[in-house]
Order: sequence, then C-alpha cells, then structure tokens
Amino acid sequence: MPAGGVCFFLMLVFKKNIYFHPLDTQNGISPDRPYGGDEEPQPIAFHLIHKALAAGREVIEELSTFDEKASFEQLKVLFPHTARFGRRSVMDSLSHNLLTALFDTHSWHFMNCYHLCYLYDALQEIVEDYSYSNPQRRQELIPELRGEAINFNHFLNQYFFNTAFLIAAKRYNAMTEQERRNLGKLDHAYFGAVLPPDDPKGPEDPTLSKVINAVPPEAEELGLVAGPDNPYASGTLSL
Repeated sequence: MPAGGVCFFLMLVFKKNIYFHPLDTQNGISPDRPYGGDEEPQPIAFHLIHKALAAGREVIEELSTFDEKASFEQLKVLFPHTARFGRRSVMDSLSHNLLTALFDTHSWHFMNCYHLCYLYDALQEIVEDYSYSNPQRRQELIPELRGEAINFNHFLNQYFFNTAFLIAAKRYNAMTEQERRNLGKLDHAYFGAVLPPDDPKGPEDPTLSKVINAVPPEAEELGLVAGPDNPYASGTLSL
C-alpha cells in the first residue's frame, strides 16, 4: 500500500493471505502463527476482519434511521479517520463493498486507501472493545486469543502494506516523490516481509494523497478493483 499504485494491493488482498490458515486439528480452529512465543496467540486475521466489518456495517445500518447530523456525530467517534473525508453515505458504500468482497470467492479484490482507512477504523474499534472488556467479553469477541492482550500494531504490520494514510497532511505534503514512494518500506523490511513491486515510472496512487488531505472520494473510488489472477501464486505476496 505505499504510494506508486501499490496501495491497491490490501475475497480481499492483504500483505498476507487471510484466507489461508494452518489447521489446528486438536483445538478445532485455524490459528495464525503466534507473533511471540508459543504461548502468545494472535487473532485469526479473517475472523478479526470479518468481525470488524460486520460490526461496522451493523452500526451504519442502525444509524441510517437517525438524521444526518446526529448520525455523523456518532460516526465521527467510531470512525474518526474515515469521518475526515466521508459522511454516512460514503461509509455506507465502503462498508457494504468491503463486506461483500470479503466473501466473493470468484475474484481477488484490490483496495485503495479509502477502503483501508475505513477498515483501519473498524478494526481499531473492535480492538479497543476487546482491550477494555472483562475476560468473558474478551472470550466472546476473539476466542482464539484466550483473553490475552492483542498486539494491534503487529497485526497491522503483518497484514497491511503500511498505514501511510494516517500520516499528517503537513508532513506528507512536504515529502518528495521518492520519500512518498518509500513510505512503510523500512518497517516491512524489519519484519522480513516482501513488498509488492513498485513501478518508479508509474503515477503515484491518488487515493493516498486524497485520504491524507481529507478529499472526499469520487463514486468510482468507492468500489474495489477485481483482479483475475491470484496475487499470491507468483510468490510476490506471502501466504
């Protein structure tokens, strides 16, 4: 998701394939590999993303019965970054399109930075709910964590190409083109991840700048781009 068109790479395409899990036959679930020692679990990526998108969809549909001003005040609390560039109608489209694509088994869907920003807010809401809940509620929300703390930053580093869309506009606008293209690459190299190829001659992804500068999306930017091929098959992206 760095600038230069790679942002369109987070069925949905992430840095790692969220549809593949080693099977834990003993416990009857498919957990991801732990991010710490053997005793430190982490959330199953597909389950966490589905839960976040489903919860966000439920909230947006519930607020559709409110007047625009009242609903937007609520949405600003739950989706603070998305609310900078979109009101309820924008969030409604992003929410619907992402949840639909998550279960589309016929094509891989590439997200732009508008989608990723909304997903980040939705995930953060679930993570905060989990973090401030009692053990029983934690077990209900993300059972595979067994009540232990969630490392949200590590989760993002594993599955998001980066979170450059969260950078302050003043900082981003002062960067050179090359600095913008390098966003997030250092962090991913640290975690041993393989980045998608970046075409230095290609145009920068416009949705990154637009999200950072709080520019509302065009109608076509609310939809996802379907790709005919499996992006993980070539080895460019990891399982």
